[in-house]
Amino acid sequence: MTAAPLPLRRKLGWAVGDFGFNLYWQTLNLLLMPFYTDVLGLDPRLAGTVFLVASLWDGFADSVIGAIADRTRTRWGSYRPYLVFASPAVAVCFALCFLSPSGGAFAEQSGLFLYALLSQILMRTAYSVVSIPYSSLSARISGDANERASLAGWRMVFAFSGGAAVTYLMPTLVERAGGEGNPFAYVIAAGAVGLLSLPIFWLCFLETREPPREVELNPVGFSLKAVGDDARTVGRMLRLNGPLMRVFACIIVSSLAFTMTNKALTYYVNHTLERPDLRDTLVPLALIANLMFSPFWAWVARKRSKRDAWLLANVWSAVAYAAFWLIPSRDPVIAALLLTAVSAANVGYQVLFWAMLPDTVEYNAHVTGQRHDAKVFGLASFAKQLALGVNGFLFGWLLFAIGYVDGVDVTPATADGIKVIMTVVPLIGVVLSAMIMWGYRLDQAEHARVSRATEQGVEPGFEQT
Repeated sequence: MTAAPLPLRRKLGWAVGDFGFNLYWQTLNLLLMPFYTDVLGLDPRLAGTVFLVASLWDGFADSVIGAIADRTRTRWGSYRPYLVFASPAVAVCFALCFLSPSGGAFAEQSGLFLYALLSQILMRTAYSVVSIPYSSLSARISGDANERASLAGWRMVFAFSGGAAVTYLMPTLVERAGGEGNPFAYVIAAGAVGLLSLPIFWLCFLETREPPREVELNPVGFSLKAVGDDARTVGRMLRLNGPLMRVFACIIVSSLAFTMTNKALTYYVNHTLERPDLRDTLVPLALIANLMFSPFWAWVARKRSKRDAWLLANVWSAVAYAAFWLIPSRDPVIAALLLTAVSAANVGYQVLFWAMLPDTVEYNAHVTGQRHDAKVFGLASFAKQLALGVNGFLFGWLLFAIGYVDGVDVTPATADGIKVIMTVVPLIGVVLSAMIMWGYRLDQAEHARVSRATEQGVEPGFEQT
């Protein structure tokens, strides 16, 4: 693996893949919960439970898929083939998530709950089969910490471009397909989005180069020995890799807290601002702000350190969330400005997470003697999915607690409660993530030292936390 600067073409060739992934992910994150509660008519508590159970399954699947990807051997590499051969399954499963079954068992809440759960589990499994190998590539295509910060910045540019595009595209396609009166409108829209993603994944495959492994894992397949080896490997990583555990803890807190803003946004526009006509403007606005500020956070990480950039994002987020919470105005212009301020800060966590995570792969090689790229990314995805699942579950119960019921007029207290959900809960997360990140010390200089020590065969030191 080379530490030489990557050509811009290679950076963009890898980063463009996240445009395709976020056509799916931002739809699930921003639009699926309102689809469950307002189109399917699923109780918000049951809808939240769907997200919890599906995310728990997703986290388990991510770890398994990471282990399988690490042992995959083809002439195209370990990770790149998944972008071509598994991506069509994601498009099919995505469309199934937006089917509106009716009649028979689906006339009851239990039937709708079961269908929503099974379809989302299927979708998340297919998604992980492609996304875990894709993310693992970031630790293979460059070994330079600054290049990885640049890669993470470009990745987020494409990620939020895809998210902004789909938040406009999905409602438009649904309307063109007949609106909510057509039971297949959402399926048609989701199918079109899935087809759009496929050439993006194929382009990523063509433009990405995966260097050969310096140290080969024995591709022993699905034997009990392989399972035992992988379990022991994971145990050692969790015990010895202090930087990885801090990154895990921060992404759990971030995903649990800050995603409340995204999940509540549609409800906030519809019921707190009472401007559903602005939904297709304000929801993409948050992602456009993410898109615009992604390069800024990558730049701060290169100029200072990833830890300092994270703490700066904490300060910015705290001020923005406090202002959003305390300013009583429901003027859409003021709401848009506050939402932009929050989103501009929050994108920092995503850029920095994906920039930090590959660095922990080298640290893992230093303290354990093996890289295990996909296992690291699989565990990170498990941590993130666990937090997102708890987030969805908690959000559903919070909606119930403030009195939100589909088809029933929203009271002023409920409208205010939606605003509290999307500001106060994340504000708590800001404080917690700052406390966790304070002790992170794997900056550019330390990463370079660890990489050199690993290459020279120097015995690891365990002082890093």
